[in-house]
Amino acid sequence: MATYLYKCSICGAKFEKQLSINEGYSKIVCPNGHTQVRKVYSAPSVIYKGSGWYSTDHRSKSDKAS
Repeated sequence: MATYLYKCSICGAKFEKQLSINEGYSKIVCPNGHTQVRKVYSAPSVIYKGSGWYSTDHRSKSDKAS
């Protein structure tokens, strides 16, 4: 089960809903009873840790010499 963020097109309420991948939009109702909702997409959070993520992790030894 994944948690998705939705926004009601009528009243503007934002809410979260846990759904399996197989469930569709037809079962989603906003807290105020409206059925016209849209999924809100956002950028994933990415954190790079370390002292040079690309240069220390993905380059071959021959590239490091030059």
